Amino acid sequence: MTPSIEEKEISTVLQSFPSLQMDEDKRRDIASHIRRERELLIQMKRRKKYAKVIGGVAASFALLFLAYQWMPSEGTPSVPSVQQMNAAESKKAQATETTSQADIVLTLDSQIQEYVEEAIHKTGKAYQPENMTVIVTDPNTGEILGMGNLKRPTDKVPHIVRAIPDPVAAFPIVTLAAAIEEGKYEDNEMYDSGTYEITPGKFIKDHNNGTGWGQITYLEGIQRSSNVAFAKLSERIPGDSLQQYFERFGFGMKTGTEQINEQPGKIPNMDTPYDKAMAAYGLGGSASAVQQVAALGAIANGGELMKPHVTKEERNHVDKGRRVISEETAKQVREILEAVVNSRPGSDTAFSIKEHTVAGRTGIVEKRDQQGNFIEGKYTYSFIGFAPSDDPKLLVYIAVDNPNTDLWVGLWGKEIVAPPFKEIMENSLQYLQHR
Repeated sequence: MTPSIEEKEISTVLQSFPSLQMDEDKRRDIASHIRRERELLIQMKRRKKYAKVIGGVAASFALLFLAYQWMPSEGTPSVPSVQQMNAAESKKAQATETTSQADIVLTLDSQIQEYVEEAIHKTGKAYQPENMTVIVTDPNTGEILGMGNLKRPTDKVPHIVRAIPDPVAAFPIVTLAAAIEEGKYEDNEMYDSGTYEITPGKFIKDHNNGTGWGQITYLEGIQRSSNVAFAKLSERIPGDSLQQYFERFGFGMKTGTEQINEQPGKIPNMDTPYDKAMAAYGLGGSASAVQQVAALGAIANGGELMKPHVTKEERNHVDKGRRVISEETAKQVREILEAVVNSRPGSDTAFSIKEHTVAGRTGIVEKRDQQGNFIEGKYTYSFIGFAPSDDPKLLVYIAVDNPNTDLWVGLWGKEIVAPPFKEIMENSLQYLQHR
């Protein structure tokens, strides 16, 4: 008997998430649910505009909420049991606990997932990017509440675990945290911005062609995304300590999330002062979206690195993460990232939202070819941020890959990345507040 389209989709999801296990009868049962759901959606003319939004898990996972199998705990017999959906609880799978089995549920929230898909659809329609990736998490637990991509990967590496060169949004945040933790940073200390000769013949330039803004405080430098500020901070962090901080925050290693073929990324070379300075503001090395989400999550939650995950045991217990910085350092970084978004001369004020303060940072980087050379005129725009900044409930990562636009690159992609971020964050916070 030839598998149906729906059964093939289920198989694809299960291959991507080995921790999900399902027998053939269960697959056929879910496939029938999927067919009925799709027919209903078509009749209601709902979600038709999202037809091109392919999240790797978005469409199939939303339907897998309908029926999900118990996972046996270690040393117990594998006796499957059907779980029934509870629509009143945001369509998350529920079941009665037993002493012999661990009740595994999905962390994805169907409403937040819908916000993600709608934002991807709008951005894709407006700018026709090569791709777009979105992840929404609870930074306090590492739970992934929503995620999606505009297009499927051409290989077997899901976009959220694919290591992308030059993570210019996340790496500078780690540099800042390291400098604060080591006692090498003061908000009001002055430095000369613009162009800095870090070693003879090697120059670090700020993004306005090295002009800078004269003598400014380090806080203003961070607000303006000054490369020179991060380069000077990197010089103050002794020996190989900066590399060790990158490792602490989970870069250069797999997060352990459920998706297959996760790439560990690469911590940049820091052998020379110039290389170290470049790494400090995000050039060199590589990191996946899920690594960056985990790293900023540690800032948001008070200093603990949590493993991003889409499945969990249904119990009143939150696994503790690994402490990477002190609570005091995390608090100070949060306040600085809040200033980046919410006060002048912050470079990311376009990302502020109604009713809540946001903390975060943009990134713009020229794309590289397979040989590692920059591709002129092709950019990836990203933003990673959390809110409320003083009591984070949600963290949102957005990356838009080479959008088709005539907007000046110096705008940092705000016109492209800010609208979907604000839409997802505002709607999701309002939804959680009234849930």
